[in-house]
Amino acid sequence: MKWVVRGMATAWTGGIALLAVWVVTPLLGAKAVSPGDTGLLVEPPAPAEFQRSFEPVPPAGAVGPAAGYRTPGQAEVELATVPPVEWLPPQWYPESADILSIGAMDEEGPRRGPSVRSRSVFVFDVDAGRVLFEKNADAPRPVASITKLVSALALASATPDLEREFCIGPEQYPTRSGATSRLSTGDCTTGWDVLGAALVASDNRAAMAMAAAADMHLDEFVGRMNRVSIELGMTRSSWVDPSGLEDENLSTARDLAKATLAVGAHPLLQAPASAPHWDLWRTNKAWVRRLPSTDRLAERSDLEVFAAKTGYTDTARYGFSTMVQTESGHRLVITLLGADGKLTRWADVDRVLAWVEAGAVPG
Repeated sequence: MKWVVRGMATAWTGGIALLAVWVVTPLLGAKAVSPGDTGLLVEPPAPAEFQRSFEPVPPAGAVGPAAGYRTPGQAEVELATVPPVEWLPPQWYPESADILSIGAMDEEGPRRGPSVRSRSVFVFDVDAGRVLFEKNADAPRPVASITKLVSALALASATPDLEREFCIGPEQYPTRSGATSRLSTGDCTTGWDVLGAALVASDNRAAMAMAAAADMHLDEFVGRMNRVSIELGMTRSSWVDPSGLEDENLSTARDLAKATLAVGAHPLLQAPASAPHWDLWRTNKAWVRRLPSTDRLAERSDLEVFAAKTGYTDTARYGFSTMVQTESGHRLVITLLGADGKLTRWADVDRVLAWVEAGAVPG
């Protein structure tokens, strides 16, 4: 059974301010193939290499600290008197009450909480609209295949015809050699199938093919990823490829929680982002290939998953971001980055869920 939602909401994109982010770290060479979901091993640099300063570019005509922007030359005392601008969803995003919670994600949360080993953690209660726990939530770091959540949002923002067939070409080859994919050059498929294969099975070539599904060149699509990211208030993120293979794809636990909520609340993206498997259809193949999910939570009967994405490279280590509803009814967004082991990642998720269900959340 294929988990898809046929049809999508009418959307359009208005003018916005763009964030310019210059990445200065050189590309890291591939070393070997990994069994992780990106299939890439790179030499891990010192953590301090990723502690960069991200300064938003003020929108044209902005006065005062609009959504975190500052006008150069204004006195601090003057800035403090200007009320903050309320965050509003981008115009391409379908109407949803849940998406409005993104504005509350910028509030500081408690630093005391569950005992977790991941380097960066962010836990958010969707219904209460408050941060439950954060740990290094604003430290930018490579995020590997969790990037695909932003790729999916960029595709959805382009109002594509996901039923349109197109064929995989050499230009959709992943940016790093050795990256795994279930799609070959010459395979013909649809936007639905590259979306599902990328989100469910973390297929790298499917993620690269999202540009073709959106009828865009790759560079144009990556630009749209950065634009969508800023529209969602992800001010410490920058993207250079749709798959997450490049370590210059940088984000934070807080920013990725925003993308996860946006995917989990989107009527087009929720189903492929939460499916336990995806049936990949190709017109030039006589069979349908079933792709299992990389998300261990997908088969749990005590959770309802709205969105989930794993990530791994040797530099990023193990990461995971999800939007779930627990057995007691808590709707949570949980993002964990930089776990040293695959089992550590899942153990941290279990610790967070047990902490919330035990009622240990600060009042």
